[in-house]
Amino acid sequence: MKNRKKQSGVNRKVVIAGLFFMLPAFVVILITILIPLIWNIYLSFCDWKGGGSISFVGMQNYIQSFTTTATRDAILHSVFIGIISTLVSVVLGVLLALALYRIQGRLGGVARVIFYSPSMMPMTVLGLLFTFIFAASDKGLLNALLGAMGMGTLQHAWLSDKGTVLWVIAMIQGWRASGTIMMLSYTAMLNIPHSLFESAELEGCNFRKKACHIILPLIKPTVRLALSMTLVWAFKTYDLVWTMTKGGPANMSMTAPIMMIKTGFSYNQYGYAAAIGMISTVLIGICILSGRFILRGESYEY
Repeated sequence: MKNRKKQSGVNRKVVIAGLFFMLPAFVVILITILIPLIWNIYLSFCDWKGGGSISFVGMQNYIQSFTTTATRDAILHSVFIGIISTLVSVVLGVLLALALYRIQGRLGGVARVIFYSPSMMPMTVLGLLFTFIFAASDKGLLNALLGAMGMGTLQHAWLSDKGTVLWVIAMIQGWRASGTIMMLSYTAMLNIPHSLFESAELEGCNFRKKACHIILPLIKPTVRLALSMTLVWAFKTYDLVWTMTKGGPANMSMTAPIMMIKTGFSYNQYGYAAAIGMISTVLIGICILSGRFILRGESYEY
């Protein structure tokens, strides 16, 4: 009986100590996430110019967001960039991780640095770099190379055409994020017991079969995590788009973050901007849940 009381007292002290150490993190999350989120939800139902009184307008801001063509298109552009760039980054990242796992050794270390380097570059630097590459006419590096190779018919105004500008931005965003996905997937691969591969080799499996039947199923939880992270990053794309196109021409590459900033800080419609933000947040949540549902599967213990 005394041992039970002593054990319960120790457990209570451990819980209190754990809560005490969690308190600073909770305060930071409360100030930087929870309070702004609650304020943003409230503000999305109001009309506020940044000063003076706040008037409650109900669903008017949300109705305006869905009925205004420019705002609706900006949200759809963010969804498009988010989905395409996520697919590119996850597929490319997993393939690069498989290549690293196959190479390994000193050459693998060099390859890791090369493949991960895009993820370390600032978005503004990448934006300026690819603006030079995809510039119109012969001023752009890509068009100049196509002309020099005798493929002038393929030259295109990549950043001025509605059919290509969003694809270009999504591909660049996905390529940049692929390095992080690669490192996460590669780390998960290293944790797979080598005995599984030895058993597969005894059965005559080549690397392709081992990748399909052992590696990919076992790293699926890591891929789900990477999918969620990449979707959030892609939906928040602002600096890359602003550096390359500033949302133009004619709002063809306008995204929800740029529309929010313009609406709030240029036109002082903070309630309307908050509604755009809440719609984007809901769409991000739906896309993340859909992606995790698609990648659902069994949990393996090894």
